[in-house]
This record gives sequence, C-alpha cells and structure tokens, in this order.
Amino acid sequence: MGWEMDFQFTKEEDKLRSDVKSFVNEEWDAEGLDLWSFSGPLPYNIDDLYGQELIKGFAKKLAKKGWYTMHWPSEFGGQEAPISTQLAYREEMAYNGAPISVGGGLIAPVLMMYGADWQKEEFIPKLANADVEFAQGFSEPNAGSDLANLQTRAERDGDDYVITGQKIWTSAAHRSDWYHLMARTDPNAPKHRGISYFLIDLKTPGITMRPLMDLAGRRRWSEVFLDGVRVPARNIIGEENRGWYTAMTTLSFERSNIEGPAKLLRALELFIDYATKTKLNGTPIIEDPIIRHSLADMRVRIAMSRTLSYRVAWMQSQGELPVMEASMTKLLNDMMTKYIFWPRMANMLKEYGTLMREDPKAPQEGLFGTNSILSFGSGFGGGTSEIQRNIIAQRGLGLPR
Repeated sequence: MGWEMDFQFTKEEDKLRSDVKSFVNEEWDAEGLDLWSFSGPLPYNIDDLYGQELIKGFAKKLAKKGWYTMHWPSEFGGQEAPISTQLAYREEMAYNGAPISVGGGLIAPVLMMYGADWQKEEFIPKLANADVEFAQGFSEPNAGSDLANLQTRAERDGDDYVITGQKIWTSAAHRSDWYHLMARTDPNAPKHRGISYFLIDLKTPGITMRPLMDLAGRRRWSEVFLDGVRVPARNIIGEENRGWYTAMTTLSFERSNIEGPAKLLRALELFIDYATKTKLNGTPIIEDPIIRHSLADMRVRIAMSRTLSYRVAWMQSQGELPVMEASMTKLLNDMMTKYIFWPRMANMLKEYGTLMREDPKAPQEGLFGTNSILSFGSGFGGGTSEIQRNIIAQRGLGLPR
C-alpha cells in the first residue's frame, strides 16, 4: 500500500458540509443534542417518548433529503456516495450534535447481501424511510468479547424455530420493533459453526426485557429473555448454521469510527469557550498555563485521531480492507474519550468537574461531569479494547494468537 493519501474534499463535499450544518441548526432541537454522544448536554432520558419522537422525526427529515441512505447501493435506492462524501457528511453531522446520520444501521448491509427476497422487500424500504428500528441480539452474559461462545438455542419445530436464551447489553431494545439475533442451531458443531442468524418481531410472545441503566441513570440497554419464542423458519438470514459468517458482515460495518474525533473536538471547543468565560478562585480558568498546555495536548491528540480516521476512509476508497486500522481508530478514540473527559476536563474544574446535570451548580448543565462518568464505559461496547489490541497484534503485526 502506498502512503500518498489525498485528504482534500471537493467543492461539492465542502458545500455538503455547509448544508449539513445549516440543516442541523434549523431542523434539530438545539436542546436535544445527541443522546449517545459526548457532544452536548443530555436533556432527555432516552426512555422519554418526547426524546424518541424527536429522533424518529429527525431521521425522516434526513430520509426526505436523501442523506439517510446516501451510502446505499443504487440498487436499493441509495446514491452510492463516495467514501469521501460519506466522511464529510458523517463528520459534520457528528460535530454539530445530530443524533443520527445514516440509515439502515447494522442490519441493512446484511439484508442486502444475504437476505431472502421477501426480507429485502419487507424491510429495506422501511429502513430507508426510518419506519422501522432494529435492535441487535448478539451479546450474552458469557458471550461478549468471545461472541462465538453464545448459548441461546434455536431448535427447529416444523415451520418454526423455538428460541430460548438470554441476551444482554442490547442497545435500545425497549424502543425497537425488530431483533436481529444469533442463536445456536447445532450444539454439537465447533463454536464458530452451528450458529444461525434470525429476524424476530419484538412483539412475539415469550420475549421479556429488563432495563439496564448507564452511570447517568439513563436506560441505554436491556437484558432480553427469550422463553420458547416461536420464529418462522423463513425469518432466518442466509443459511442455517452459517450465521456466524453472515454476522461478520454486520461487524465489519461497525468500526470505521469517523464520528469519534468530531464529537471530541466539539466537546473540547465547548470546554475552551467555558474556560475562557469562567473564573475559578477569581482567575479565568484559561489563564492557568498548565491548563493551557493540557488543552493544547488534547487538541493535538484529537487531530491525530481524526487523521487516522481519514486514513481508514482513504483506504476504503482505494478498495482496501483496513481491518487493523479500523481497530486502531476504535481503540484510540475509546482511550481518548476517557483521557479527555477524565481526568483532564473534570480535574481542571476541580470539585465542579464531578457535578452531573441534575445539580444546578454543574458547569454547562452537567456536560463535563456527566460525560466524565459516562466515559468510563468507553472501551467496552462495539468490541472491547482488548479485542482491538488482539486484532492489531494478529492481523497488523503478524503476532501469534
């Protein structure tokens, strides 16, 4: 691979950035900043109907603009936007605090590649128009990083599969319509085999959920129990016992992490603005030389991370598969999220840096304190930091398992 990378955007892509910024400022409630990011205050509980409706309404506006599925193949109604265009769009959306930028989530590419005709006809138009929401049923109490250790069983019974088991850390299951879930259909096969991939209507009898809260008291996840859940056999995605390989398509679309540096940059700029206007013990925070050096260090780190994300996008545009590099962006951004919010920003504000949004004395409505607490969860979701290091070591450096 050559190292002559061109990070310049076209005039059309620069205009898209400007259009995105204006659109977000006009169409997204400024008080409803991204419930899942570190880019602003967290005014709504993710369980609130008002917050849910805001997000769904905004997604429909994106669909109407044609941005929601710009990355999709034209065969499925997309624009086949170049990687550089997608990068410009997603980065600008993330920086401006929009809650969602692209449609289809992790399930759309799987259905496009492996779905039966009826599955494509039923779900892809709904995904394109933000009319349906899927939750991902992968992790289990003993199958997180070692996902192939999953024990949820699916047994064939006539025209159905009967599924029994437990899933955990399911993001937004309580406000989703469907589940895309992996279950073991051949318990005697090696653990990476004998797994099948299913579509499940979350209203199906036998499904119950228990809320899992984050450190800010928001319900971000659910523990999902499946007790004899009957699923039509036609709901399997791809081939029986080949679900692991189908699911890897899902995971390969999960780790580009272009939005990470944009959100951290926005948070840093908000902090600098606050530190410029605010005094601590009678002295403007920004005048402390140690703090100024620390802020400069954070800015350099974010620029480094952003450049690495650009490199991943450039490699994709060249038809390469940046497996190691994508893991590097994931690992680096998870590490930086904890580093920037805690100990850096929180410590700069002394005791005030630990106050969360419910406290009337919390700086910036609890932006820094709340996200300092939430940042401790970085490095777990979407593949742990240990898994990313293993990928870098094995696939990048050629080290043995």
